[in-house]
Amino acid sequence: MLFRVIGCMILVMVLYSCSNDDDSNLICSVEDPVEELPWLNEWVATLSEFEYIRSARYLGDDVFYNINCNPLVNYVSILYDCQGKVIGFTGDFRGQFTNDQLLWLPENSQCSFPVDR
Repeated sequence: MLFRVIGCMILVMVLYSCSNDDDSNLICSVEDPVEELPWLNEWVATLSEFEYIRSARYLGDDVFYNINCNPLVNYVSILYDCQGKVIGFTGDFRGQFTNDQLLWLPENSQCSFPVDR
């Protein structure tokens, strides 16, 4: 009897731990951060055709930063967390990024170098 109870408990735990959901593609626990994170959507609306946004993992957390490809502009990229809080200057942390990827690029982008679309 004890083995049946233990067997049932193990079966229940295995079934509940299995999931078809693949969370590995989520950024900040959402599928489309630009649309689902209000602060990020507002930020995107302010960017020019010379800017784009990248996402990365920093110390296990998702982060965002912008790149400006205008050769006439000297800029400093700021690193943001999922809530839109400033972490610091991107250059201070970029060497520790993993899963660094393009998140948003304007349709009228003027960036002529190859980017991972």
